[in-house]
Amino acid sequence: MEKVLQKWNTIVKQKWFHITLIILGSIFILLGAFHTEVWYDEAYTMYLVRHDYADIIRIDSGDVHPVLYYLLLKTFTMPFNNSILACRLFSAIPAILLGVLGYTHIRKDFGEKVGVAYTFLMFFLPFVAMYAMEIRMYTWTMLFVTLTGIYAYRIVKKYRIKNWILFAIFSLLAAHCHYYGLATVALINGLLFFYILFSKKMYEENQISKKKYIITFFIMAVVQVLGYLPWVFVFLKQAQAVSKGYWIPLNLAETVAAPLGIQFNGRLSIPISVVFTLIMYAYLIFQIVCLKKQKKNLGVVWFCLLAHFGIYFAMLLITVLIKPIMYHRYMLIPTGILMFAFAYCLANNDTKKQKIFSFVVVMIILGLSIYNNSMIVIENYDPSNGEEIRFLQENYQEGDMILYQDIYQGPNVMVHFPEYNQYLYHIDPNHDVKPFENFSPPTKIIFDEETLKNYTGRIILIDNAQLQFYNEIIKKYDVKEIERKTTRPRYRSLTYQFVIVEKNS
Repeated sequence: MEKVLQKWNTIVKQKWFHITLIILGSIFILLGAFHTEVWYDEAYTMYLVRHDYADIIRIDSGDVHPVLYYLLLKTFTMPFNNSILACRLFSAIPAILLGVLGYTHIRKDFGEKVGVAYTFLMFFLPFVAMYAMEIRMYTWTMLFVTLTGIYAYRIVKKYRIKNWILFAIFSLLAAHCHYYGLATVALINGLLFFYILFSKKMYEENQISKKKYIITFFIMAVVQVLGYLPWVFVFLKQAQAVSKGYWIPLNLAETVAAPLGIQFNGRLSIPISVVFTLIMYAYLIFQIVCLKKQKKNLGVVWFCLLAHFGIYFAMLLITVLIKPIMYHRYMLIPTGILMFAFAYCLANNDTKKQKIFSFVVVMIILGLSIYNNSMIVIENYDPSNGEEIRFLQENYQEGDMILYQDIYQGPNVMVHFPEYNQYLYHIDPNHDVKPFENFSPPTKIIFDEETLKNYTGRIILIDNAQLQFYNEIIKKYDVKEIERKTTRPRYRSLTYQFVIVEKNS
């Protein structure tokens, strides 16, 4: 066993091995990306980026997220006609870059083994294959936060204006992508400031005065504040809206436990995820104890753990005392920082026991990752996927009205057909279009009964498994059923009921 580990240790340090790992990891996380099913959050994103830039900013200002991701996504996908595949690949790019950071940054700063370990974790932890293809802002925010952390470390190691500038740029990019990104880079800025104030070792190594460090920090802090200032009033407005009501639940499993294990989840079952999470944290604690006994420098590990768990406990405190804002996938954002602590532990093994434990953990990660990704691939390419799309393509006739009531289901289908005659049935005497601005156009809103009463012709209803909307329609209007179709795409396990009816005057 010892000879095998020594030979493996020699191979791991080679550049060709690291580059091969990046190539294989990139292919691995892209295996499930080439499908066209979407769920509500993805449909919302795609509807939004079909608006022009000014409307994206205006509409998003009424939502609960910063706007940068949507602007970047629109810019990237415009040459590809905002296709679903282009949107998915846009999310995969930062996921791949996070793995590449192990080669371009971590390897240079901490050595070959830490760099390889980081690349391995950022490609093969179960969450990556799932979120790397999701049409949301998480992978981009994760990348910007990780780069903020990397350049905070480089600032400490060597005073260079380039490091300060990149630190400020990536801080702003993260802050403008997600509010957990804003919170995380604010904490990283705070940790950096305290280190500048109280460190002695940094000044001895760099031979730079504390005054120069403090002045530079404040200049960069002002730059960051000014760079965020245009969005501050929107942030305050969105925060006020969230304070009045938000959808996030408050319970032990969702609020406390799930955010701690999101990196070890993916498509794994809850029991497997729990056991895997416990193994990983137990291994981290074991390695930290061993490395501490061996008098290894753990300063950067403590920084990573402070940044990650600082955000966790801060958001948990706000959730308990003020308003629920803790949700498991939001805790993906500081993942690139957290995973450095694991990478450092995986790469530093002086004793036989440490080497064996590390080897076992790597095998567990690899095995669960392959299992997890196989489930994702099976789900994403199941023959049942796309049946709802094919049904509409085959049955839609010029002049038909496509009508739905469930805002969390209808857009998933209709995002594929912006040219179709689509309506949302939302009876509201105030005719408040603001909640639906993102979907309109192409979606038109029916606010009163008269609109539908005056319509004659075919209607294709999109309904849920219980047919609640269809039952409401047949009670109110004179309609005759022509055809009915139930589809159950395996992706996200949603049931779509299609009912084609003829409405008489």
